Amino acid sequence: MKTVDSRQHIIPPNRIHVKAGFVVYTPDSDERSIVILNDGELAARNKDNHNEIVFTMHPGDLVGVAALLEREPFHHELVATKDSTITIVNEECMESELHRLPVWLLAVIKTLSAKTRKLKYAARQSNVQNTLKSLAEYCSHKPAKTPLSLTEMIQEYAWLTRIPSDSVQEDFKSLIRRHLLQLTKIDGRAICKIPDPFLLKIFIDYLTSVEKCETFAPYKLTLYQKKVLVFLSTMDAGVKKDGPGWLAFIKQNDPKADVTEWIHLVKLGWFKPVDEDNFAVDTNKVTYFLKALRYETNIRGVV
Repeated sequence: MKTVDSRQHIIPPNRIHVKAGFVVYTPDSDERSIVILNDGELAARNKDNHNEIVFTMHPGDLVGVAALLEREPFHHELVATKDSTITIVNEECMESELHRLPVWLLAVIKTLSAKTRKLKYAARQSNVQNTLKSLAEYCSHKPAKTPLSLTEMIQEYAWLTRIPSDSVQEDFKSLIRRHLLQLTKIDGRAICKIPDPFLLKIFIDYLTSVEKCETFAPYKLTLYQKKVLVFLSTMDAGVKKDGPGWLAFIKQNDPKADVTEWIHLVKLGWFKPVDEDNFAVDTNKVTYFLKALRYETNIRGVV
């Protein structure tokens, strides 16, 4: 009885030499294959924008495993940037080789391929939960009132966070509508300015309160507390008094003020200890509350 030699059915991979500029693979092709770079250099580029290089392949690198084993599409165009030697493993070649593998080894290969695909997907996804808050944080570290290229800011932020450009643009529009950013045109270029980074930090705190389903501290002040706030904004930061002294001072404007109210004002952060017994007005905190109230419609988004 004659047996069939399985090696007769093996289809070898195709090894080819290509010149610089040769397009090795395009997503428009129906054929799926693994591309192995033996020598030279390949670039994976955006098929719609050939100037955008996604990554570069060096000898020993390969792509297309998920495309061939898991039928996952490979979205980039591969082009030789130098004269190169490549090996192409197409579906027929892979199928002929898989028939020779033990079932357990094939299962291991598919499992590893699936895990790699999940890791690649996770690497492309942003871990930012609140994109508007994240963008505000990014902008708050930029210099105030300095002309900045809007296009470059969008590109840099999208690269840092892996948030899609469309979403980044919408968040920029939201900050511009709130007048937390200013947009102008200079020589046909979109220019962005941050009027007040401190106001962006207040906005970030407001969004944090919203996330926690809490009322933002400046927006739950009583009318009396707002009057005290305005009064404190006129005070010299160098004035020091102990607790009873400040309470007596406040009572000059509101005879109903008591110890409980004084304790609450300290908790709001409007007073800071300066030595063992004395307190002074915390001008930064007072300014924080005043700005939050003054720009309430901008921060809440009702503009």
